[in-house]
Amino acid sequence: MATALTDELTIISDRAADFAQRNIAPRNDLHTMEGFPHDIWQHMADEGLLGIGIAREYGGTGGRFLDITVTGEALARSGHNMGISLSWVIHNVISRYFINEFGNKEQQDEMLPLLAKGFITASIAISEPGSMAHPKHLRTEGVLHDTGYVINGCKSFLTNGQIADLFIVLAITGYEGNRKRFTSFIIPKETEGIAVTKHIQLDFLRPSPHCEIRLTNCLVSVSHILGEKGTAYDFMAKPFREIEEVCLMGPIIGGMKFQIELLTGLIRDGDLAPSDKLKGGLGELAHTIDTLLIISLEAASMLDSKEKHPEFLSLLLSFRTIANRFQSLLKDLHSLSGGRESRELAVLTKDLIQSINIADYVSTIKKQRMGEDLLRRKG
Repeated sequence: MATALTDELTIISDRAADFAQRNIAPRNDLHTMEGFPHDIWQHMADEGLLGIGIAREYGGTGGRFLDITVTGEALARSGHNMGISLSWVIHNVISRYFINEFGNKEQQDEMLPLLAKGFITASIAISEPGSMAHPKHLRTEGVLHDTGYVINGCKSFLTNGQIADLFIVLAITGYEGNRKRFTSFIIPKETEGIAVTKHIQLDFLRPSPHCEIRLTNCLVSVSHILGEKGTAYDFMAKPFREIEEVCLMGPIIGGMKFQIELLTGLIRDGDLAPSDKLKGGLGELAHTIDTLLIISLEAASMLDSKEKHPEFLSLLLSFRTIANRFQSLLKDLHSLSGGRESRELAVLTKDLIQSINIADYVSTIKKQRMGEDLLRRKG
């Protein structure tokens, strides 16, 4: 067992796996449903799963990013659905990171107990249509007026947006030379001037809901600013990418473990005797999963330390590279075993490939910068 997997974390994982077996795995409709399974969400709240990263004083369990990662692995492994795992991760990361880290006392007192109980859900609104989340291309702007900020703009690809009660919206509120300065605003869904304009229908990661929102002369009080004015991109948006990436490692590993289970089941039930090459390939899948698990636990522990670790980026990039190689090998082994069709394996594989490669363009840029650093070194 990995040294980071303490007895306490093992208990948390076992409880999450038991929950998923009872409440998620039996639902064959999740991969095709148009709506969201609010009944499962409520069961998650009832069993404390929506407050993993929220302090006990607010009704949560006081967990770390490590707890979120480990729990997510169990939910996907035993629940067999990446979409509900994605929605769960985003809910917990928003609570643990955005509200817990940047919210003032009044905001925390008001929102954290409701988030822990599942009474409300929040969605992050950073990306915009056609520009993703690159700061140079973001245009949503908040202009200061006597009674607050008037915000105008459009945000896209909001995970959990359709079920959200709160939107955390990143908007330009000033300039420093040519550089945009961004501020985050907590905006309740009933605020005048904010509207869901498009439900984004994806053929993967269901039933996790995604949408676009438009803000039209949306007046927001100064008291709804989250964190320090003008610092949201550097201190919230950029770290969020890495926190999301680490916490999603758990569900990705859990989903990949179920991929192995499905593939070995097809092989056992097939007509072909497993070749030595096939057996060796399956062994490679198994030791790859163990390696990815160690990477995820170490990356989450680094996040929790709140210190800078020079190896952290390498863990993120290596996880993505190794996970993609896993998918290529699994595809080859499926063909080698006779290629018997499995709708469940096909859907899960599609969801995993999407999850592994979220914001892949950012990883490509980071690898290029690492290469440039190497080329600048002498001796």
